[in-house]
Amino acid sequence: MRKEVIQVVSRDNGELVSRKVKAAPYEFTIATRAKWEMLISEEDIEIRAGEFKRVNVKEIVLEPDMIIIPCLFTHHAMVSLIKVGTKGGTKPVDNERIVKYAYVLGQENGRIREGDLIAVLNIFPIMFTREAMAPKEIR
Repeated sequence: MRKEVIQVVSRDNGELVSRKVKAAPYEFTIATRAKWEMLISEEDIEIRAGEFKRVNVKEIVLEPDMIIIPCLFTHHAMVSLIKVGTKGGTKPVDNERIVKYAYVLGQENGRIREGDLIAVLNIFPIMFTREAMAPKEIR
């Protein structure tokens, strides 16, 4: 198993945090059953075409060993979802995570309103197909 020391850079309560971690790639299987979750804005925001912005969204609890694949259809006329962000920074997939942010790209000039559907998330359970090395922080 190939192991590497990497830097994990994230934000924790607004603070930039950088940790050295020993980690390794691993394989997993995605289930054929999934769940749809709606990514809904919690705020009103103005956006311009081509602008990249972070939007607060209603929290979605992601149970351990679940991954998100955004639905590729456009659900909001003004923005496209690029990625989601979680409360408390980066966490391994075998931990509970709470989606709290949507990072979007403006398609046109306009507005996102509180309660707007930004995107639909496909949430899949996964199963590790071999022994995975838990990332270990190096001090």
